Amino acid sequence: MADDYTRGQMDISQHKKTYDAVMSVSVYSSLVIGLVVLYLTLVFAAGSGWFLALVITGAIGGAAGYMMKQGVLYWTSLAVLAGITLISGALVSVL
Repeated sequence: MADDYTRGQMDISQHKKTYDAVMSVSVYSSLVIGLVVLYLTLVFAAGSGWFLALVITGAIGGAAGYMMKQGVLYWTSLAVLAGITLISGALVSVL
């Protein structure tokens, strides 16, 4: 069985697709987790207001997403997280 193997003759296209997908998910999740941690740090540790922290985090998230060439899922996630933050911030401010 091992004698049938010839180096460089194996089709590795599926391996490459899997590796590319794992790297893409790793970069995406690292960016999103990093942005959440940055936002929470700015709000609670640095004492800045929630809206200023949202603007700073959005700017950094936009630049990082552009530099890392993220797709629609990243931008949608960023928009949804910003929307949730705006709604919850407005509710906390009113109450």
